[in-house]
Amino acid sequence: MEKHRKQINREYILWRISDWKNRLDNLFNDIKLWTKIFEKIEIKESLIPQAREEFLHMFNIDPDSIPVMAILFSKNRVSFVPMGLWVIGSNGRVNINTNKNQYILIDLGGKNGEPSQWTIVNPSKRKERIIFDKPILTKIIEDEDLFA
Repeated sequence: MEKHRKQINREYILWRISDWKNRLDNLFNDIKLWTKIFEKIEIKESLIPQAREEFLHMFNIDPDSIPVMAILFSKNRVSFVPMGLWVIGSNGRVNINTNKNQYILIDLGGKNGEPSQWTIVNPSKRKERIIFDKPILTKIIEDEDLFA
């Protein structure tokens, strides 16, 4: 059986970057929608340079700006920082940092136009995973340990 590979070229890499930015925008829009249940919550968004990953270097593509988000609620702070698009076993990685906890958020979907499947991974036990949804975001904002 012949294996077919997607041709990796400059246009494909640029498309993947655009798709990554769209998926991040959708993720952050979901987060903004889910946080409406909180009173006195503050959401800060900004842009940072994309990590210079191997494919960018290979095709001489300058890093683009990608969104980051911080949530402030009472004394709790949560930051969502995209770390990379090309991650083995997923379709992108976002680091989540709170006052007390750190998590890895990966997209297990989002390929070929499929919907994203954002999943939280326990950084110390990578096989422990939780689907990222509104109740989980609430626990993160309240700085509960998801894997206790």
